[in-house]
Amino acid sequence: MTGTIKNTNMKKLIIILMLAVMGTVSFAQDTAYISRDKTTALFFKSAVRIIGNVPSDFNVVQKENGLITLKAEKADFTPVKINVQDVSTTKVYHIPVQYSYGRAGRSIEIGEKAPVVTGVVKAPETNDALIGDQLAAGKRSDVVDHEKTGGIKAWVSKISLAGNKVFFRLDVRNKSNLPYDVDFIRFYIRDLKTVARMATHEQEIVPVYASLHKKTTLVRKQEMAKVFAFHRFSLAEDQALNVEIYERHGNRHLYLQIRQKDLDNLQTLPVPVARETILAMDH
Repeated sequence: MTGTIKNTNMKKLIIILMLAVMGTVSFAQDTAYISRDKTTALFFKSAVRIIGNVPSDFNVVQKENGLITLKAEKADFTPVKINVQDVSTTKVYHIPVQYSYGRAGRSIEIGEKAPVVTGVVKAPETNDALIGDQLAAGKRSDVVDHEKTGGIKAWVSKISLAGNKVFFRLDVRNKSNLPYDVDFIRFYIRDLKTVARMATHEQEIVPVYASLHKKTTLVRKQEMAKVFAFHRFSLAEDQALNVEIYERHGNRHLYLQIRQKDLDNLQTLPVPVARETILAMDH
């Protein structure tokens, strides 16, 4: 009889522990590398919030409901984890953070894909993908800057304004025999001229839309045309938006600029009208 009671109590304890664990599900994540010069962006599939204490060694900013940016205050901090919780599901993501100049500045997607529900929904007022397809089609035009190194050449062109967003097209072409793997692309505003021994002020900006996919590789004679969009911004006469393209496992990096004079004559595109779209259930 005593043994039966003990077994019953043990089963109850196991059930209680299982329910406690199910209340908040935790997920380990890939490491987010940060530095003092580059901002790393964490994109989540749904609204999240930062929980727990954040070390003072780096700066954590929640830009939007599903976007958190990280930047180091110093280079010698001890690797830590930050905890981010999904607002709707209470899932907790434990994200390791380490300092690394070379691997910092990337965009990391976190979380599961949201389910697609059958029904009629309103498309966004500004259809970024539709504008991106429009700018990526055809030949490049109205080039504002270009650079080449090691058989790789890049162009910035077709700067456009649609609603409250600035779009531009980025072309990259490989004429070398060595494949070109795009590691990440960094965007920041910086003064064109800096006084000696003065710290350079940089304002990192993160695109709200990008048609570039991860693990993009260009083989010989291959070319790509990708489009990026940002919340509308302006530049002073002595400032530029810098676009840096980094090669994975290589040194053929490309550096381009967009200046205020390039924004003076940008093309204005009509904003797509919101429309009803039928969505099919994923299988």
